[in-house]
This record gives sequence, structure tokens and C-alpha cells, in this order.
Amino acid sequence: MAANPVPVVETRSAERGTEAPPPPTGEKGTPAAPRGLPLFIRLFLLILLCALPTLGGLGWVMMDANVVALTETVRHQHRAIVWDVQRTVRSGLARVEQDLEDISTILFGPGLGDDATRYALAGSRVAALRGIDFVTLYAPSGQSVTTVKAEEVPDPRMPSRLEPALLEALRASNGKLVIQRVHTNAQGEPVLEAFFPIVRDDGSVRAVLGTLVKLRDLCELLGELSEKFLGSRENVFVVDRERRLVLHGDLARVAAREDLSRHGLFKALSGDSSFDTDMVAISDFQLDGEEMVGSLETLSERGWAVAVQQPQSVVYASLSAMRRSILFALALAVLVALAVGLFGARQLTQPIRELVAATRALAERTFRGVSERVTRRGDELGTLGRAFDSMAVTLEAKEREVVTQTQVRAALSRYLSPDVVDLVVSNPEQLRLGGERREVTILFADVVGFTKLSESQPPETIVALLNELFTFATEIIQRRGGIIDKFIGDCVMAVWGSPQSHPDDALRAVQAAEDLRRWLDVGNRRWRARWGIEIQLAIGIHTGPAVAGNVGSEKRMEYTVIGDTVNVAARIESMAQPGQILVSEATRERIGDSGVELVPAGERQLHGRTAATRIFEVPL
Repeated sequence: MAANPVPVVETRSAERGTEAPPPPTGEKGTPAAPRGLPLFIRLFLLILLCALPTLGGLGWVMMDANVVALTETVRHQHRAIVWDVQRTVRSGLARVEQDLEDISTILFGPGLGDDATRYALAGSRVAALRGIDFVTLYAPSGQSVTTVKAEEVPDPRMPSRLEPALLEALRASNGKLVIQRVHTNAQGEPVLEAFFPIVRDDGSVRAVLGTLVKLRDLCELLGELSEKFLGSRENVFVVDRERRLVLHGDLARVAAREDLSRHGLFKALSGDSSFDTDMVAISDFQLDGEEMVGSLETLSERGWAVAVQQPQSVVYASLSAMRRSILFALALAVLVALAVGLFGARQLTQPIRELVAATRALAERTFRGVSERVTRRGDELGTLGRAFDSMAVTLEAKEREVVTQTQVRAALSRYLSPDVVDLVVSNPEQLRLGGERREVTILFADVVGFTKLSESQPPETIVALLNELFTFATEIIQRRGGIIDKFIGDCVMAVWGSPQSHPDDALRAVQAAEDLRRWLDVGNRRWRARWGIEIQLAIGIHTGPAVAGNVGSEKRMEYTVIGDTVNVAARIESMAQPGQILVSEATRERIGDSGVELVPAGERQLHGRTAATRIFEVPL
């Protein structure tokens, strides 16, 4: 095909209609370089552009990382304090529970005498305890029986009869301490009303012990812990599910049962939260106009929550000094980047000029290297210069090799298919006799009545017709992924599956046969108008194993496929009528449900084969 002509565009002045002046030229007629910033300035600006955002981003990340790290440290500290408070509260209540269990053993254990003796022993045990001053014994019905206490302790204010809801909670507590409420004792100190069920072996409640647990020691411990780690006795406290103080460093606030339901820390929780499930909340909030950081974690088995709070001004006090240090370091780094940028740009400019000159020479296909001033350098530019010299030598050799390969491919492509040409050129060591076993699909397409046609037409007409037929047949077969194995007079033998194979080789072969049949209608119209003749093709296709490789002698060989599959395909083609495409059962099985319509043509007895072969036809 002829090359498309290159359009010539004439540029004219929009105002005067005259031809535009040619662009300015430099040495040897090359276009002059556009004016712009020198390379030195560009490299300097590039270094700054790369360094400054990186340094700024690094500083920002460092400050942000410090904020995050400090925040995490504070939160870990709060969690540690919360865990310490939880452990202390659980330990104190467990000690009370153990004391009440010991008293229950005195009251109901075997071999300790009558009730008076047991009550006296229980009173002595209570007098020795620090956290409780008395124990009131209740019957399983909830009715008060007696109170055991030291003589100097005033009569306690305990209910004479337990409420049904409390009795039900005691039965469901599985022998554990049940907390009721916080109130004050006769001395005005905060105490915790608690009840302990005495359980029989069968799980029923034998009796109940009630007492008031003093909270002074726990509150003092919380105050000391808060003051030691957070700088104030106000920053650690425990509340119940009604958000009222249970434990705090200030006993008066606990005794007053201060309501903290409007405290900012509880806004992180839903309004109906009862603290009966394990939960952790971390929040920033305001307290009396001051920004605070707080953490809250539930003591779920009691329906309580431990809260820790701290002013943000105290938490982030070290950030200001940290930011000043980082900004100073960044300013110093910027000055260093400026100095490095100036020096680096100066060092890079001269060798790059040398490389640019060598590149221009390379564009003119001179294949010369760079000067010794660049190649003797010991840095990366010297390495680049030496690599450029090596590249020039390699490009010169490769150009000669490409020219040679192009000439070889052009010559071979006139005799072999492109796949075989690629195989020969890329793997010359495969140019030896022999082959490999492969599954292939063979197509034979034969001109019907060629002998009669040859008798009625001059040889020049027959050759021209066959050349045109084989040209389009080759194009169709190669487009469908096959190769031309050989031309046998007026017959074309094509192969799919060698040297390159595809999963749908059989389908490609059938599609190529249909393309050949459709194209022949166009070809016949031309030949009828030109020579007054037309032809028909008989096509046979078969799939099976064959040996593909080089056949012949060491001096003259041919890439082809050999085997019974080739013979079967030829026999099928010989049975085809003009314009008919016959396909073997093996090819049909490889095609599967691909959408190609195949019509059974019965069983045929192929020449030289004992078993009958099922044949299918591709309908028009």
C-alpha cells in the first residue's frame, strides 16, 4: 500500500495575510533554543522546592506526632489511674465481703456454743475491724434479728425489715456482697450500706448480714492518688449509676451525695447509661469555663464508674517549648538547604552541559561519547558519563544489528509466516532438525475443478488468480491466529496451535474458514468481471496431535507439522463439495458451546482408516 502523503500546512498572518516568518535558527540550521532561566537557577529552585515543603511537612508531622504522643501518654496515665482505683475499690469491697463471711462463720459455724456466745464472739470480731462498726443480722424473711457491735458504738440506723426487691437481689447475688446506697452515719461521715447473704449448700438464703462500710480510707486514698499524679485532690472520683459521688478526695462532697449528672465528662455517654456494662469513654470537655481532658471507665459489677480529669493547660504545657525547638531546627535546616542548593546547582551545571552536547551528537547519529572531564569524575555524573559512552558504542552496534535483522525478516516473511519468522530470528538455535508433539488444528482449502480451469485459461491468468487468492487467504488465516504451512499447487494448508497455541485454536480455524468462504464471493465478482471465471473452495478441518518442527536436511529444511491429524484433515477436505466446510468430531468437541452452528453430516469412511469418522458441516 502507498504511504499517505504528508500534508503541508501553510501558516499566514491573521492580520496581513502574508506568510509567517520562519522560526529563528541556531548553529547548523537547528532551531534556536527558547529563552528561559539558566539551568543553574532552575536546579537551585528545584532543590529548594523539594527541600522546603519536605522540611515544613516534617516539622508539622513532628509537632502533630508530639501532640498525639503526649495525648496518648495522658490517656495511658488516666487508664493506669483508673485501673489502680478499680483495683483498690474491688480490694476494699472484697475485704469487707471476707470480713462478713468470717462473721457468718462465727454466727452459724458448728461447735461454737449457744447464740449468746456466738454473738459475743462476733462482737469481738467486729470491734477488731477498721472498716465496719457493727453487723445487723436479718432472717431470710428480711426481718431484723439482732445487731452485733462493740459496746461503745451507738446504735446504728439500719432498716428493721428488708425490702422485697433487696431480698430478691440477695437471692440472685450467688453469695456476693450487695451494695445499696451511700449515706452518712451518726458522726456525719459517708458510709456505704451493704448486705451479705449467708447461703446454704442448696443455694437458699439462710440469713442476711447488713452493715455500713466506712468510706474515709478509700476517699483518702483517692485524694492522695489524684494529688500525686494529677496535682489536685479533685481530679479522681467514683460515681454511681445516678451520677452521684461515691468516692472523692473531699469527704464532705461524698457525704452530701453531690450530683454530677451535668458534668461535662458524662456527655460522652448516652443519657440512660447505667454503668452495668464494661465501657470506656475519653472526651474533652469544659468545667467551669476551663478546657479539660477526661477518661471514664465503668466498674460494671457495682454499677459505678471511675472518672479521671485534668486541665488541658496542664496536660499540654510542654508543647509550647517543644514547638519552639522544632521551629528553630526547621529554620536551621532551611539555611542548610539554601547552601546545599547553591553548591549542588553549581556542581551539576557544567557536567550536564557536556552531557547535553553529547546527546545532541547522538541525535545526529554521530554515536560519540562525552569528554574526559566528565568520565573521570568519581561521582554519579562520572558514572553517567561512562554509561553514556558505553551506550553510544552499544547503540552503534545495535543499529547495525537492527538493520541486519530487518533485512532478514523482510526476506524470510516472503516465505514463512510471521510466527515462524519470529521463532527463527529470536531463537536461531532452534534451526535444527526435529520437533515436538503438540495438539494442532489443520485446515485444508482446495480450489475445486482446478485442472479443468487450468486447461481453459492461460498460465498467466491462473498464476495471477492464485496469487490474489493466496494473498487474501494468508491475510485471513494470520488474522485468526493461524500460520500458512504450505501452498500445495491450488491448495492451502494452514495450522493453528504451532508454534504458538491458544485455548480456542479450533474455533479460530472454523472462523477463518467462514471468512474465506465469505471473501470468495467478493473475489469471484472481481474475477468474473476481469477474466470471466469464478472458483469454489472445498475446506476440511481436523484437530488432533501432530509433531511440529523442522523437517528436511541440514542444508534445506521446512517448518511444518506431520502426523495422522494432517492426513485426516486432507481426507475430510477431499470429501467436501464446492463451497462446503466439513469439520471432524474432534474439532467440534474443542469448539464446544462457542456459538458456531455445526450440522451433523453423518459418518464417513475415510480412505486408509478402518473406523468411521463423524463429520459436521458449517452451514451457509
